Amino acid sequence: MRAARALRGLDHRLGEGEEPHVFMDRVLGMAIGVLGALGGVVLMRTGTKGRLRTVAACGRRPPGGERRWHALLRRALEQGGKVATWQPRGEAVRVEGGADPRCVLAVAVPGPEGPLGVLAVALGRGCLRARWQGAFLEGLGRRLGYVLERRQASELLERGRRYDQATGLPNRSFLLHYLTRRMASRGVRGWVAFVEIEDFTEINDVWGYAVGDAVLREAARRLREERKRGIWVARCGSGRFALVGAEDPDLEWLGRVAARLEYPVEVGDTTVHPRVRVGVARFSASGVEPKELLRRAGRALVEARSRGERVVPYRPGVGRPHSERARVERLRASLERPNGIELVYQPIVDLMDGRVVYVEALARWRDPISGRPVPANRFVALAERYGMVTALDRAVLAQATRLAHRVWEELGERAPRVTINVAPESLTDPGFVDFAVASARGLPLYKRPGLELTERSLLDPVAVRPTLARLHEAGFQIFVDDLGSGYASFIALALAEVDAFKVDRTLVLAVGEEGRARALLRGVVHIGHELGLPVIVEGVERESQLSWLRSEGVRLAQGFYLGRPKNGSRLIASLRSRVSGRVAGVATAVPPLDTATTWYG
Repeated sequence: MRAARALRGLDHRLGEGEEPHVFMDRVLGMAIGVLGALGGVVLMRTGTKGRLRTVAACGRRPPGGERRWHALLRRALEQGGKVATWQPRGEAVRVEGGADPRCVLAVAVPGPEGPLGVLAVALGRGCLRARWQGAFLEGLGRRLGYVLERRQASELLERGRRYDQATGLPNRSFLLHYLTRRMASRGVRGWVAFVEIEDFTEINDVWGYAVGDAVLREAARRLREERKRGIWVARCGSGRFALVGAEDPDLEWLGRVAARLEYPVEVGDTTVHPRVRVGVARFSASGVEPKELLRRAGRALVEARSRGERVVPYRPGVGRPHSERARVERLRASLERPNGIELVYQPIVDLMDGRVVYVEALARWRDPISGRPVPANRFVALAERYGMVTALDRAVLAQATRLAHRVWEELGERAPRVTINVAPESLTDPGFVDFAVASARGLPLYKRPGLELTERSLLDPVAVRPTLARLHEAGFQIFVDDLGSGYASFIALALAEVDAFKVDRTLVLAVGEEGRARALLRGVVHIGHELGLPVIVEGVERESQLSWLRSEGVRLAQGFYLGRPKNGSRLIASLRSRVSGRVAGVATAVPPLDTATTWYG
């Protein structure tokens, strides 16, 4: 009767949702009181290997190590969850302050997917004989199962809050907790390094998340090997890990760690070659807060990315105003403002009569923070990387066509045609053609801008042919830019409807010397003549180059020797003052051509 009342009391406590540790102490107390035991223990299985860990104990603990508890658990399971017994006899362990246990009883604590642990009690007399006593112990085990299941779930939830599921490493939350405790110690100093797989998002996009997770696990495995140096490792999200060390950071060693992480990772039939950058920041007991320390490591990492270096330490000012992400946002804001991008214009000259027949619009951008100009190749690369290149093309086209209207109003038929560079993304933008037509409305068809397409735009000339046809119909001319820098431009000459092509400046640099460069340039010009396409040679910077080009029958050229880039107002003033259309030093060899009827307008 006493045992039945005890079990009903436990059921009542379960219904009230008593805390697990309180309930387990209550179970052990009842087992000792009802069975007259010396003491008892509750062990819970933990981890993937199912190790038994003590979670509650009362009275005198039964003797035996983990191997003994596992043996008793197996015996209890073999008996269908019944009570297993063990009589220590000569191997009994004397418990301090009490008698030797004469019998240990153990019962499995059941769970939904197998045993959750063991309930064991030590008796100071022989093993139990009455059936109710065994049933009572089994009833205690079943009720403990509900509580251990709750505790296990709670511990898993807590582990999920503190550990990363993909790698098993501590997560960012745990990292902050660890740093807070470590930096609170008196006289401590050390460092934090962010180690980032730079192209991790691309790995996920190209090969899938399964491959990305495998790359993360392999990186975590390699970083765990550094624990022998006293390094603490965590994962901070995406492809970023954190290393925490003592004293001063060894930058050469961090470089070797990054190099190890860049070793190829084999995942099935896929081989991944990660790129790794490291940013490191120091700390001391009287220094910064943990969150500020992580911000500094992050800024150093951004600096490592922007410089293309493997390891960069934090210094004041590093990664702040000129970090890539901040610069991207400033570029985006500039593209949204009228005239946020500046344009300068470089003349393209007819070498036979000296007239300016085209002006190429070149984009320029000043960083609003530093006030210094950013090289065009850098901010164009940012626009391409962050999906803003179409907006950049539209901003340039809008400004260039406004200038074309002004030049047309000032000079009429003598006005040169404006050309702009267009990225491949714009050719696939459904609204680009309509935007271009709307911008050029009011200009005669033969004065509408020329569009310079790079080799990348023409890798698949058949795919862009419909767009080029619409632009042609609207009066826009199509130029192939940088011919000679790759094979795709030559394919484009055969497959796409183009009006002219521009020869890459690298072929012009060596025309003063006899050799292959001169022969190659002569061949490219000959191709243009055979196809009936005008050839524009870029990069003319010396008189010798100009003379050789004229001797080879080149009509159109561009370069610093013929004219440096100017802003719109200075360009109009220069064109107005040169009503004869001559460039100083260029002799007239043929009469002026009819600008209303010839291809170059």
